[in-house]
Amino acid sequence: MNTVELFTNVSVFFMACCAGSLVAQSSDIDEKALFSDTVSVVANKPIEESKTKDKTGTAIGGTLNAAELVGANRDYLDNRTLANTSMLSMLVGSVTLDSRLQNDTKVFGNLETDYMPGFDTLSTSMYKSLGLTGPYAIYLRELFMDFNVNRSAYFRVGKQVLQWGRCFFWNPTDFINVEKKSFVEKIGSREGTYGAKLHIPFGTTANVYSFVNMNSVNRIDSISGCAKFEYLFGGTEMALSIWGKRNRPVIFGYDVSSRVAGLDVSGELSVTSGGDVVPHLKQRDASLYVEAADNTPLPRLCVGIGKSFGFLGFPDACSFTLEAFYNGAGYEGNIFSDTTHYIVRAGKYADMPDELKPRATKTEVLVAGNMYDQNYHSRYYAAFFFGISRFFVSDLGCNVNAIMNIEQKCATATFSLSYAMLNNVSLGATLIGYFGDKNTEYTLSGQSAALRINVDVGF
Repeated sequence: MNTVELFTNVSVFFMACCAGSLVAQSSDIDEKALFSDTVSVVANKPIEESKTKDKTGTAIGGTLNAAELVGANRDYLDNRTLANTSMLSMLVGSVTLDSRLQNDTKVFGNLETDYMPGFDTLSTSMYKSLGLTGPYAIYLRELFMDFNVNRSAYFRVGKQVLQWGRCFFWNPTDFINVEKKSFVEKIGSREGTYGAKLHIPFGTTANVYSFVNMNSVNRIDSISGCAKFEYLFGGTEMALSIWGKRNRPVIFGYDVSSRVAGLDVSGELSVTSGGDVVPHLKQRDASLYVEAADNTPLPRLCVGIGKSFGFLGFPDACSFTLEAFYNGAGYEGNIFSDTTHYIVRAGKYADMPDELKPRATKTEVLVAGNMYDQNYHSRYYAAFFFGISRFFVSDLGCNVNAIMNIEQKCATATFSLSYAMLNNVSLGATLIGYFGDKNTEYTLSGQSAALRINVDVGF
């Protein structure tokens, strides 16, 4: 059975479930109350749900965030001059529209604009490495509508960010979102994916989800889809999922969360039917190629433990999470340390005569081809997250986080403070350190440390 046939059968199954649900389910099920902590789709910054079930209204709000990032490169440790420093300025504003209508119908939008005042300076290359081509950028991060049929089948159609997976940072079962979570908290919102989501709750014990992904699609056979069945067994939640697209290997997923010995335990596993959906850089002799991975099944596994506890009389003010990630499709060793210039035989260069083909390092080909996926590049990773939401006073928060590429023996660590004032103003400071030998995943930019200061206003 090929991918299209398999996914077609899965789609028929879920359509049948939908039809049965419309008949069997009670019309007074409140999806938000029953499943507010599950893997259903959520917005970037969830807005508090109305306490009145059918209360209507439209709210327009947003945030304005100014951030300054000052960094010191590795040479600064030997020669403490301003020439060995860098500065990145950013002003990010967002406007959100949240319109609540009757029968749990909703329209939500998030329009974001970024301004980089230093784009035209000598540090332009740093901005271009972030994908920017000018000092201004406008993004429609999210725009979707929610509606339901008899409060038995819930739909969300449009551009949306999904919470898909159990683990805190790595989500190997997330086959949908176009932008992964950032280790250093992003200034602004994540980019949404265009498509249609269906959620069917079965009492308090089961949920069915499906998502038809139409992001960057211009032909019917370019559509991909994902379906998930989630089940509650005692105090353990688990889910089976499947992803399919024409001419791509099928991906199967399993995730679970429970509590063991007072600890919150979570896990996610995905396995392809053979090969990988992401192209890989391969070297043969003195040439570089971009090809799919071999046809062997490729697993990705994340396991995490966490716990919340009190601090100075504040209940649940502290929390920690420890995660380990194995990426079966990751690169072995450290290809960033290879400074050899190879003949590039990939993409538009494949049919060129050898004398016209460019020469580049593996790092240059990865970055230029948008194939470098930070925190998913190598095979073995680990991360630690510790937070205090009330650090001596109720409005001050503190976080200490660290992530490590075990294979390349490099790491990034952050220490951050945030203070929420009474006038909707928040102040934040984040100290970032990069550790490891030269030309590793977390020292690739050449920086040794950075300090980010930001202030944001909500309105």
